[in-house]
Amino acid sequence: MAAPRSPRLKQIVYLVGAGATQSEAQHLGATMSLLMRDGEQGEGITTRILRRIGRRSISAFGVGPGADIEKLIGLLVATGIDKHFQFAERMRTAYFNELRASLAASKVLDNPSLIKRLLALHNDPEFKTRVETLCGIITTNHDGLLQLASHEVFGELNLGFAFESPDFVQATSDSTPPILQLHGSFTWRFGTPLQVARLRKTSKYSRDTVWIPPTILKESKNYPFNKLSGLAYELLSKQCDVLRVVGASLTQNDWNVLSLIFNAQRHREFARGSVFRIELIMPQQSGEQIKEDCAYLKNITPIGYLTEGKFADYKDKEIPPESDMSNPFGYWLSEKSEYHRMRGELPRKGIRESTDEPAGVTL
Repeated sequence: MAAPRSPRLKQIVYLVGAGATQSEAQHLGATMSLLMRDGEQGEGITTRILRRIGRRSISAFGVGPGADIEKLIGLLVATGIDKHFQFAERMRTAYFNELRASLAASKVLDNPSLIKRLLALHNDPEFKTRVETLCGIITTNHDGLLQLASHEVFGELNLGFAFESPDFVQATSDSTPPILQLHGSFTWRFGTPLQVARLRKTSKYSRDTVWIPPTILKESKNYPFNKLSGLAYELLSKQCDVLRVVGASLTQNDWNVLSLIFNAQRHREFARGSVFRIELIMPQQSGEQIKEDCAYLKNITPIGYLTEGKFADYKDKEIPPESDMSNPFGYWLSEKSEYHRMRGELPRKGIRESTDEPAGVTL
């Protein structure tokens, strides 16, 4: 008699956006905003970029303090006018300098502790053989923090393409999940193969950077973006039961990502008869707004309806700013870890708490 087949583990993919980086800063006690727009966290990146450029310069282009710089950069480049293109390049440079300085000031640049905890959770021997399989991470961020965290946890880095680096070891194992940076990175440089480094406080902006800067039309026709887009589509359509969206706003500025998710869900529905689930790890109101605005996406679950932990209060209660729940990513990670620990699917003592060690986390 044949032995019973073990059940297939749930396949997980993460989509990580700027809100995850904001959660990292909040977890480390920083008060500045790392989001583009002004909000509850204070002045956004856009306001600080416009200040760097100077009021006189921006007023010449009719730009107000609440401008959407992604739309503006796209419009300026599309004019074909050299003066406008140069101003767009100034905005891109200011974006790089402001975000790098903000990451350094908030201490996130060298210690993306929540992402390290997440990867260490998925790298735990009990968890990855009994609960879930991490198939990969897709991100729209340029900062490279996922590169750093992945290398520290797994000891190597899988970017989906060949690269050379003074800081990272290229993955040789199929077990290291890919980090697919759809819009490139501040620290990728053109070369054969591409040159990859980590972002530092002293890093300088270069026009040779391999990235898709802030703009509305994020084209992915050229290498490596065409390859990364294809890999992300295959990941979602073939290796995803649950897509966890961590801090990605999924607005019209993310149209390429929305299209990617929509097409992958339809592919999976046609091939397997069901779509993957989308779990939104972000404030409840933001999740509900995405569910309403993105009704063409199926099986969306905001954080308050998740069940692997205690999340129901997100639906029914006002979350005070001093509460742990005000940081949805950090709270979700702690609750999920405790949920699986209580079920005997994680070590009782959790994974090491020191963030100075390669697998350092606080679970």
